Amino acid sequence: MSFVAAFYSFSVDLNHADLGVFCRFRVKVPLHPYESLEHLFARMVAFTHCYREGQSFSQGLFEPKEPTIWLNDITGKTLLWVQVGCPDRRKIELTLRSAPDAEHRIYFYEASQIQEFCHLLRGSKTNWVQDIQFFMIQPTLLEALVPISRSSPEWQVTYIDNYLYLQVDGTELESNITPVDIWAEYQESLLRVESDSAAG
Repeated sequence: MSFVAAFYSFSVDLNHADLGVFCRFRVKVPLHPYESLEHLFARMVAFTHCYREGQSFSQGLFEPKEPTIWLNDITGKTLLWVQVGCPDRRKIELTLRSAPDAEHRIYFYEASQIQEFCHLLRGSKTNWVQDIQFFMIQPTLLEALVPISRSSPEWQVTYIDNYLYLQVDGTELESNITPVDIWAEYQESLLRVESDSAAG
């Protein structure tokens, strides 16, 4: 691994009613030298939202071919592939081809990333990303986490129907983790382009 700006050691008490997961764990997360705290916390929220026993952060920020989070079995087969932010098309096509049976998830944390992904889909005649689950982490949640950040935070995390109740060192926060119908977003983006062209 390349050098890092800092390490954050999260102590997590997770109650995920949607997945039937109730556990406590610690995870040490490196902050990439060019990574914002908002992105770091988006990674951590995604990690708890998709939690599977044995999953880990990859070296995705240091190794562009790797996702943000993954779970591999003892043979190396990928069971879970998770990207935070908008990946490039080649990266998505590679994982869908090499690990078609894996659970694939992409988490956006800025509205512009949805538009960026829609641009990536330009020219698509079929919904080739239909097997990927897309979610939106609200930017306001990440912004609220920045001023209360410290290197060893304690997170109490509860998910009910994709709604997050988060307590960080005594501070209580709430937010939706919103499923995104990316194909519908893409179709709407095409209509906007057509409308803008007609108006121009």
